[in-house]
Amino acid sequence: MVDPNDYTPKYYQLVTILRERISSGELLPHQPIPSERQLEDIYSVSRTTIRQAIDLLVRQGFLYREHGRGTFVSPQKLQKGISELTSFSEDMRARGIEPGQKILELKMAVPSEEVRQRLELPADQDEVLFIERLRLGDGVPMGLMTSYHVLPEGLTLDREGLEAVGSIYSLLQEKFHLIATEADETLEAVLATPREAGLLQIAAGSPLLLSVRVTYSQYRRAMEYVKILYRADRYQYFAKLTR
Repeated sequence: MVDPNDYTPKYYQLVTILRERISSGELLPHQPIPSERQLEDIYSVSRTTIRQAIDLLVRQGFLYREHGRGTFVSPQKLQKGISELTSFSEDMRARGIEPGQKILELKMAVPSEEVRQRLELPADQDEVLFIERLRLGDGVPMGLMTSYHVLPEGLTLDREGLEAVGSIYSLLQEKFHLIATEADETLEAVLATPREAGLLQIAAGSPLLLSVRVTYSQYRRAMEYVKILYRADRYQYFAKLTR
């Protein structure tokens, strides 16, 4: 309950209460929240306090509004541990979500100087595999992935082949015994461009989480350079720190 003697502002106490109800599963994704009148009766707070709390929860991504319908609980964000090296498909399946993809472009491409340096390409290698994909979770856009791959000799990959295997990690491990064992990754907050927003079905200027990663095989050779733009309302990273 909201404690009138607590120094914490009442609206923020209400935010904490509603977040706990969402996290515990008492309020389910896409379920409407109680009306302002109901919240007023339950927690003995003013409409102004309730609106402040709801506005903050919407900004934080815990709630969303639909014009003419009301305010609803957002799907909980997927968490990914910063120390975990997993593919997108593995992340989704571990959480009981069906991974999917829409291949926007797939081709052999001349690497830029940035890509060449990141993948530590030899001077005589003039092509890498370029893929742009929209990554889906239960059919919902979760991220926009742009990746560059160093393919083993003898491996070719087209749209049909990629759609069939889903995860390039699995393909490389099964056919070439190449295992992604470590990676260097940076994270950055960015804003969605109009094109990115259209593909991810969000508003232009919405916050995104940009992951930039170079993945290495068990031989400590760079095998992938990837940039992933995650929807900030659907994805979050976490880290456990010790001292």
